[in-house]
Order: sequence, then structure tokens, then C-alpha cells
Amino acid sequence: MCPAKVDPSNGRGYIVPVGGAEDKEQGAVILRHFVEVSGGKEARIAIIPTASKQRDTGSRYETLFDEFGADEAFALPYDERSDTEREDWLERLSTATGIFLTGGNQLRISTILGGTPVAKKIRSLNAARRAPRSSRST
Repeated sequence: MCPAKVDPSNGRGYIVPVGGAEDKEQGAVILRHFVEVSGGKEARIAIIPTASKQRDTGSRYETLFDEFGADEAFALPYDERSDTEREDWLERLSTATGIFLTGGNQLRISTILGGTPVAKKIRSLNAARRAPRSSRST
């Protein structure tokens, strides 16, 4: 798959690789920064917990991102490849200013999401817009 084309007047959105076992409790520096680059108080963060086998992963990140000041955080639990065809979830994903893929078995991400409308939407959102400026600077 080729990268989605970028509008030269807009620039590509941020990609923030986190890695495993990021700090969620103490300073949570990376997660707070993710909220900032996703729009701060205006951030609408889609959480994709596909890599994780823990059922509470999506809701845990929803709570964290809410606590860190995002306007909205919502989980889209793509557990099976057929989930990627849900139009209601694709529409919801389209509203995101930040997309957070959780840790876990990364092979599940490529197996379940790879080559699907969800993967295409993630690529196009990254290419189409930057997150809105927040009231705080990064």
C-alpha cells in the first residue's frame, strides 16, 4: 500500500509511536502529549484496542484521555476482520482528530485491519489534516 497523498497546503498529521508499557499513571507524558497534538481541549480521540486481548483496554484509555483534557475519547473495538466493514464505526473514525492504537499483539493489527476500509481511512485521515491547534502549545 502506498502512502495517502497529502494536500501540500495542509501537511500530514502526526504519528506518535509509543511502544509497550508506556506510563499511564505517573506523569503520562507521552499520552498527555498525544492529547495535545490531537487538538488538546478539542481532541476527539479514536482508540483502537485491536492489539490487546484485555477487554477493558478501550475503556481504560477512554478514561485516561478524558482525564487528560480531550473533548472526547471513544473506543472502536475491531476484534474481527468483519468489524472493519461497520459503516457506523467508519463514520465515527472519520470524526477523530487523533487515532490511538494500543499495545499488545501488533500482528493482530495487520491481520485484522490491514487492507481494509479502516486501514484506508486511517491513512487518509493522517494525510488529510493536522489536529486543530489547542489552547496550550506543544
